Amino acid sequence: MRLILLNIFRFTGLIFLQIFVVNQMNLGFLNPYISIVVYISFLITFPVNISKYILLLVALILGLTIDMFQNTGGIHASACVFLAFVRPFLLSRIQSDSPIDDIQELNVYTEDLQKYIMYCFILSFFFFIGLFLFEEFSFGRIPLIALKAILSSTVSTSLIILGQYLFIRKPKKQ
Repeated sequence: MRLILLNIFRFTGLIFLQIFVVNQMNLGFLNPYISIVVYISFLITFPVNISKYILLLVALILGLTIDMFQNTGGIHASACVFLAFVRPFLLSRIQSDSPIDDIQELNVYTEDLQKYIMYCFILSFFFFIGLFLFEEFSFGRIPLIALKAILSSTVSTSLIILGQYLFIRKPKKQ
């Protein structure tokens, strides 16, 4: 029950952070190229041992909630579901020495930092590729979409990692 309440609190907190803080940031001349998204950290750190179907449903709800606030017509929902679809395959690839199913949720303290940064970057890259492809809806602009995805993934991953260091307590060693 504690885990459910914690995830509900984190879900609403990240949505409010995205809508009322991150979306209000102005990056000047970089605005067309960098899109900062921190709410996907909810899907990145979602408990590992939860069913894939529940993850897909939660991703859809998260994306639709962001779409409602930003009036974007479902592109965030599509990109979130794409991220949730890719996540289990990526988790099986980055599995460390300890079985990943033993970890309740992934964060900077439960996984090797280098692997975790790579995991966050790859997932956010897939998210942004999906988001920008749905936004542009043109394969002719693939170089621009790739550039925007790389820049946005780098900035968003940095903020997600920083946020985890600031807001997640380091577990006590036993």
